[in-house]
Amino acid sequence: MSRKGKIPVFDIGDTLLPSHEKINEKVREKVIESGVQNPPEFPINKYNIYVPDQVGEWLEKYGIEANAEEIKQAYIDWEEKFFHEKSLPALKKISEEYGPIGFVSDNSIEAKKFYRKIFEDAGIDYRGLVVSDEVGVKKPDPEIFRAFLDEREEKPEQFTYFGNYVERDSAAEKVGMNFVWVTQYHTFGSENWKPQIDDLTHEKVSEALIEVKK
Repeated sequence: MSRKGKIPVFDIGDTLLPSHEKINEKVREKVIESGVQNPPEFPINKYNIYVPDQVGEWLEKYGIEANAEEIKQAYIDWEEKFFHEKSLPALKKISEEYGPIGFVSDNSIEAKKFYRKIFEDAGIDYRGLVVSDEVGVKKPDPEIFRAFLDEREEKPEQFTYFGNYVERDSAAEKVGMNFVWVTQYHTFGSENWKPQIDDLTHEKVSEALIEVKK
């Protein structure tokens, strides 16, 4: 039986969890603790929360005397709790039916190590966890998706990529994969984009996989 479009691959960021909102929240909390009452917004696409040196560079730019390592840890503590409560149960159920699933994310090697431990400890059946730092390009460059395909034996059309940023994440289609827009958290894209789902549950993912097979 053909499995065309039936192997889910996921962005991480604002697809699996509200990272944009929570990174800024945790940075703001720690900066206010340091005595700065109206801190600037932390640009998450420029400075990586998992890399304290980058966070420290941003703090130095604004003369903020907060601890970069504590900021990173505050976010990771929240993220780990959220994953266990919300994301991991859904991913485990999805991987049990469609696995091994996969992941492609604009992120750092440090983040990959964190995610790998989270997924493996939870028993998620996956093969392929590609981050932009190791490939040298970010989405929408299709090379990041090709790097994922290099780790798998299946044909591109057998995969469906789930992401929150239409312009960047739909680049999966350039290598022959399918794309579904996930709108539950911070999103970029047209409200008319199809297919889309508003919650990343086993049921919603299954419905989307049926739609992309048509």
